[in-house]
Amino acid sequence: MKSNWIVNRTNPEFLGYIAKAASISPILAQVLINRGMKDLDAIKAFINPSINDLHDPFLLPDMGAAVSRIKTAIDNKETVFIHGDYDADGITATAVLITALGKLGLKTFYHIPHRIKEGYGVSKTGIEKARECGASLIITVDCGISSEEEVSMARSMGMDVIITDHHVPPERLPEATAVIDPHRADSQYPFKHLAGVGVAYKLVQALVRDLKVQSSEFRAEELLDIVALGTIADSVPMTGENRVFVTHGIRIINSDPCRTGLEALKEIARIDKKLSSSHLSFTLIPRINAAGRLDDASEVVRLFVTDDMGIARGIAGLLEDRNRQRKKIEGDVLQSALKMIDEDNVDSAIVLSSPDWHQGVIGIVASRLVDLFYRPVFLFSEKDSIAKGSARGIPPFHLYQAIEECSDLMLAFGGHRQAAGLKMVTDNLPEFRKRMNSIVNEKLSDDERVPVMEIEAAVQFSDLNFKLVEELSLLEPFGFSNREPVFGSKDVRIVNHRIVGNNHLKMQLKQKNMYVETIGFNMGEELGSAENILSLDIAFVPDINEWNGTRNLQLNLKAIRPSV
Repeated sequence: MKSNWIVNRTNPEFLGYIAKAASISPILAQVLINRGMKDLDAIKAFINPSINDLHDPFLLPDMGAAVSRIKTAIDNKETVFIHGDYDADGITATAVLITALGKLGLKTFYHIPHRIKEGYGVSKTGIEKARECGASLIITVDCGISSEEEVSMARSMGMDVIITDHHVPPERLPEATAVIDPHRADSQYPFKHLAGVGVAYKLVQALVRDLKVQSSEFRAEELLDIVALGTIADSVPMTGENRVFVTHGIRIINSDPCRTGLEALKEIARIDKKLSSSHLSFTLIPRINAAGRLDDASEVVRLFVTDDMGIARGIAGLLEDRNRQRKKIEGDVLQSALKMIDEDNVDSAIVLSSPDWHQGVIGIVASRLVDLFYRPVFLFSEKDSIAKGSARGIPPFHLYQAIEECSDLMLAFGGHRQAAGLKMVTDNLPEFRKRMNSIVNEKLSDDERVPVMEIEAAVQFSDLNFKLVEELSLLEPFGFSNREPVFGSKDVRIVNHRIVGNNHLKMQLKQKNMYVETIGFNMGEELGSAENILSLDIAFVPDINEWNGTRNLQLNLKAIRPSV
């Protein structure tokens, strides 16, 4: 897909000052400035995330009330019930609290709702299960902020409720013992972008501090491997506290040995190298998510809390099977959706539905269609005259606000700027499609309908070396709001080119007197007739390719175009 290339530039004198003061290269200095860091303290905190940078958990609203109620539960030997969610964020958050509360001496049970049977949020099935377990306290993780009716139901049964969530609250909060959410209107918490597992971890931090638990008994930092997985999976900004969680959590994941369940998961995925946040996003996390997309995700919590390798391997094998099924179902839905789209006349908003689509994968497929067509995408699974949908957006378009404009057509909806879930009667789909296309046409200019290739800096091949690649690794972990840096070079010559593997473009390029190897994954058709191209502009990520004991500089291409 063609894109508009935008190259970031900074005043050379300021760039030189930052590079010298921080003892970094001008190229790394440019990337950090692009990310909004313009003083040495911010730069040092970013490239050296420290546990000491974490904020006081008691700055979160109602944290004191939550800790007080849990201390009462410990003193009275009460049973506590954790109500989670079916995605990786909710699963890991559940595992964090189950582990921590168990270490503090509490008897705990948990519930992960079934995506299809119960849907998102606190479920009445979960509340009934809590009562059957004899629980007197329910703690929600990654859900509950909009569950006013369910919280009232629990209270009517004699159970107190503590809500921990990270979604934007409604104007009226549920009447719970404590509602911990950084997005509350009265919240003074300095970092708003915690994942659900991050909020759960802050509760653990507060408990450990208030109860003065000795380090020999239990350290909250032991849980950061689980926190890192949930944080990466939920695509929250990889800045602030999230960056601290993930940096330290990945170190635990890469330790030998690591947590029993993760050891088993790495074994089944045949992973024998150090994992980065990017690697986790397409290796372990899809397997963790697979169970909740297709079936019951309760066993995944057990994977994180067990010390029995036999049990862990059994659950890991189940997740591997589920992930294979997910890939097959996802591929079938994608092909079905592509057949419904006229590629010569794509709507401004892609709105598609089918009774044959699995509800658990339509969000992933919507994201793939956004990548292919750069349009807001709404996919619905139809059943019993009800259409349940997942929507994915593009950066210049506020998805949630657009859906709000169609609220009269909805039975329910929720989400944010780039992703949303929605439900309506199937008869409303044609009107929704018509209105959403009209909204997109009104809100987006022609330029905003073209994807942007943001280039951190224009560089020469002579600037590229092993030292730079290693220096850029200081920017990890990568993720939302801290993407892997893409650089650009102009007027490079093609020395040779060929197609390798599954439609990958491999080229040797020359700029002045320097030759560099490049690989463009799934870019086999991008070059066209190379004989007609004198020189290229390229956008790329520099990397080190290790093969048969040798190390070579390689550029991973992200986009190419003929030089002008």
